[in-house]
Amino acid sequence: MHVRKLLCLIALTFISLRTVSAQDIHFTQFDMAPLSMLNPAYIGKFQGTVRLGGIYRGQWASVLGGVGNQYSTPSLYLDAPIFRGFRKRDWIGLGIAFTRDNAGSGNLRRTTSLIGGSYHFAVDKKANTVISASVQWGGVNSRADWDKFEFEDGFIKAPGKPYSPGNSADYTANQTNEKVQNKDLNAGLILTTRLNKRMTMNLGYAMYHISKPEASLLGKGTPDPNDPNPPTGGGGSYRIARRSIAHGQFPIQINDRTTITPQFMYQTMSGHDEIQVQGIAGYLFNPEKDITLNFGIGYRLRDAISPIVGAKVKNLRVGLAYDFRTAPELNTYSNYRGGFELAVYYIVKIYKPAVVKPKVLCPRY
Repeated sequence: MHVRKLLCLIALTFISLRTVSAQDIHFTQFDMAPLSMLNPAYIGKFQGTVRLGGIYRGQWASVLGGVGNQYSTPSLYLDAPIFRGFRKRDWIGLGIAFTRDNAGSGNLRRTTSLIGGSYHFAVDKKANTVISASVQWGGVNSRADWDKFEFEDGFIKAPGKPYSPGNSADYTANQTNEKVQNKDLNAGLILTTRLNKRMTMNLGYAMYHISKPEASLLGKGTPDPNDPNPPTGGGGSYRIARRSIAHGQFPIQINDRTTITPQFMYQTMSGHDEIQVQGIAGYLFNPEKDITLNFGIGYRLRDAISPIVGAKVKNLRVGLAYDFRTAPELNTYSNYRGGFELAVYYIVKIYKPAVVKPKVLCPRY
């Protein structure tokens, strides 16, 4: 009964949000990018000593051919539950995350380096309910190669003729900023609770780019008169907008070998929204070797359908996803082709061996 009510609540939530449109910058396997995209409160939120993971997304490679690697997003992260908290059942986590987003022929790229800490507060003695809070801080580095930009008037309209820079106006002659560096701030909360013997719930909210760091590379520009904190240095007025994200995950153990996990992610940034819903099933293929096969399907509202496959072998998990674009305005060019993702993480478990004190039994006479 609890499962039915919860699934109905999730369905009603998505119906109420059906009018919003999708956002193009994303990871389909958002649960495999916990620190860089989903919620910094996931720092140290696992059973083990150290977690090392990464995800790579390549987009439009099948559409653009040899230049498809111009649109790619790799991300790496490392985190660990480091210290015990103020109480014995609480703990503190630390983690770092690196992300680089590449876009376009001008090699426009944004590199983010973050370090964060989290506190995990166990509400009850058995830690069936845990509240996790986190703050992330780091730097944002934006760069572009102005000499690599190509403009329409530089293409000679004749068969077999390549791009000719000499025929193009030098639109970037006055641009001198090749790099902009600024600080960034993120924060998040997660509630984890066991609903019954077979079902757990994770609900979270996070906000990225709280400080709205400046990211304009334009050397000449007029600051936005509506910006209460205009950037200094006479550059352009572009700032990275705040990104709010809400997410949920509901693992359900069907039997000793099968688990299904409905999950969702909703994010909004600068008036653009994205909703993803997914259903992932896990089947314990080999209990002796601890091998679980994962497979499922995801849907990004009015944008893409994404098959997802993967496996978990002991402490190693891998995942692969591909987006089939469903947006009609893009299918003329994409022919339903989109981005692919490869994700992996490994949890290192180092435990001190138990010290067993010998006992001498003296028989009674």
